[in-house]
Amino acid sequence: MKPVAVAVALVFTFPLAAAASASSSYSDSFTGTEIIPVSSVRGTFVGVARGELPAVWRTQIVHKPLSSAPTVAVTGGKFSVVGVNGVTLGGAVTGGSVTVTNRGSRCSNQTYRVSVTFTGGSFDGTLTHHRRSILGNCFVYAATIAGHGTFAA
Repeated sequence: MKPVAVAVALVFTFPLAAAASASSSYSDSFTGTEIIPVSSVRGTFVGVARGELPAVWRTQIVHKPLSSAPTVAVTGGKFSVVGVNGVTLGGAVTGGSVTVTNRGSRCSNQTYRVSVTFTGGSFDGTLTHHRRSILGNCFVYAATIAGHGTFAA
């Protein structure tokens, strides 16, 4: 089974409402892939975390349309993290921004800096829209995200 499929299966298998058993802080590298539904104002991602809290995660980020300005506000969303040690974290996305770093000339990949604050932590990373030209039209065929997050439990 592919890593993203495993991550999705684990995120939906573990109960997300359980709280961490002790007060701790975690710093991890996060990688993930956007999943459906795909929207111009909401991104839903799943992936894995590596570091102090190896985990699977799922995040939904609500933002202004990416085409509306070079930097748009993150206006909401939610996240959940399920650690391999049983620690579960979750909460609301409370703010942040998405900033164009490469518009992707001639149908090349587009990149964005993503900075998000949420209940008990933050994330900074790079969102990549993977694009290809098909019959003269440019299509985004996948989106990935990678970065660093800190969480308090």
